[in-house]
Amino acid sequence: MSGGKIAVLCPNLGLDRIGSLGSLAPGTVMRFRSILTSAGGKGLNLARAAAALESEACVVGFLGGWIGRLVAELAGNERLRVHPYWIEAETRVNTIVLEDSGRVTVFNEEGPRLEASLASGLLDLLGSHLVEGALVVAIGSLPPGLPSTLYADCVGLARSRHLPIIVDAAREALVAVLAAEPDILAPNVFEAEGALGRASAELVTDDPAELRERSLAAARELARAVRQAAIVKAGAAGAAVATRDQLWFATAPPVVTRNPIGAGDAFAAGFAAGIARGLPLVEAVRLAVAAGSASVETLQPGALDEERVAELFAHVRVEAIGHG
Repeated sequence: MSGGKIAVLCPNLGLDRIGSLGSLAPGTVMRFRSILTSAGGKGLNLARAAAALESEACVVGFLGGWIGRLVAELAGNERLRVHPYWIEAETRVNTIVLEDSGRVTVFNEEGPRLEASLASGLLDLLGSHLVEGALVVAIGSLPPGLPSTLYADCVGLARSRHLPIIVDAAREALVAVLAAEPDILAPNVFEAEGALGRASAELVTDDPAELRERSLAAARELARAVRQAAIVKAGAAGAAVATRDQLWFATAPPVVTRNPIGAGDAFAAGFAAGIARGLPLVEAVRLAVAAGSASVETLQPGALDEERVAELFAHVRVEAIGHG
């Protein structure tokens, strides 16, 4: 399989340290049984998954200090294309703790506080790497200090180049981007509900039936603010998809979870790869769900096996719910 170029804006890149141990016991000295150090942040996880799907992606984001240089080196070792906007402050480190029970604990650093004026420079850097026919993806949290309108401005940049854009954002950045009418939105259900001002956004659950209904409701509402489609990820349950006149739910196949972190990034990679190949919307979502499901079976976020994705793709069921 082959795909077109995907240009990724991910301001908050980082270094991931993924450690495995028997059981986490707060208040004691713990030793990891094994640890994996990986170039991280949603954009690099996406690029890793896209590469596994034979789609070319380049990532633009902030890197700084010796940690930033290590992230760039690790990305290069994987042949992931990253175009850093270099800053003096140290890049953040995220620690993921995997227990034998399957429980996962994540310690995310917020990232360095940046001057708001750096946002325009980052967009200029992205613009310099946009080529004809590219698909733009804006994904991830914003470092402290950057304006919440960064992704809305990225929508404007993509539109000025006549390029489609997918936005996977949260909190204030997701709220701000709604007014810009992006082509496609792809938040998770809790992010979507937060942007829509629903109290249920605080009610985190893993119940598949509840996730299905909440994601369908959120997708239906978000579809009014986009040009093409709203996709709302529902964790292990799958994803809801809505246009202004149609609504679907893609049910994920059962898998054994090793590391759930980065599944949403692999989902975004699968969807972007599908769109870049010219797949219809619903088929691209099927590929996204398959990629996200395959990712949780791996230790490193986004380190997909393409044959496994193809196997899971065949088991992703899409149900037409009715009108949006």
